[in-house]
Amino acid sequence: MNSHKIRIAKLLANYNQGSRREIEELINEKKIYLNKKLVITPVTFASTNDEIFIKNKKIEFNKKKIEILKFYKPKNIICSKKKQDQRKIIYEIIKPKYKNYIFSGRLDFKSEGLIILTNSSIIARNLELPSNNFERTYEVRVFGNLELNHLKNLSKGSEIDKINYKPFKFKIKSKIKKNTNIEMTLQEGKKNEIRKIFKSINMQVNRLKRVSFGPFLLKKMQPGEIEKVTNTENKTYENYFRNKKG
Repeated sequence: MNSHKIRIAKLLANYNQGSRREIEELINEKKIYLNKKLVITPVTFASTNDEIFIKNKKIEFNKKKIEILKFYKPKNIICSKKKQDQRKIIYEIIKPKYKNYIFSGRLDFKSEGLIILTNSSIIARNLELPSNNFERTYEVRVFGNLELNHLKNLSKGSEIDKINYKPFKFKIKSKIKKNTNIEMTLQEGKKNEIRKIFKSINMQVNRLKRVSFGPFLLKKMQPGEIEKVTNTENKTYENYFRNKKG
């Protein structure tokens, strides 16, 4: 077992006991004991060699199998751990055994497509870090008069509402009257980035579907489905960091 001590919230999150914020809330509620002593502050360090109880249940630090799963988020579902209003969140539609998994690749309420579920906070963090430059590809249907030169200029990088957006790649897939289907590949994927890009040129996004996230592909998955990543996808992910370290 690993004797290296880290903050208790991080340790427990790494072992699928909830998010760091949830662990910190349990500390505030006086629900966690470390080596028979009540934990009173999140600035408490522990390791897998310690005895930890949450709500009177002892945590077993078995060597866990790291999992990376692909999830097709349907439209009109919120990417959130906590309920915000009457609308459903992703954790209400996935199997209970995944309730403590972390998601990477947030999509807005109206968007659909690929997000990643994992029981590893390190993997979740790696996927989210902008410096790792994992590309995200989307199928987008927009309505309005498309001025191709305007979109080309935006694709070089832009500032919209005082927010800087990185360059992106795009392909026009089809066009019927004022409806245009476009494939877009972004490096970062900031909040509502695609919708804001098209709004800035007076166009409306009617459908937004993520079809890839780094090496992970949606392929023929259907809304609500969960699949394990393929061996090829997993190897590509691992090789990326192996080469980066090298």
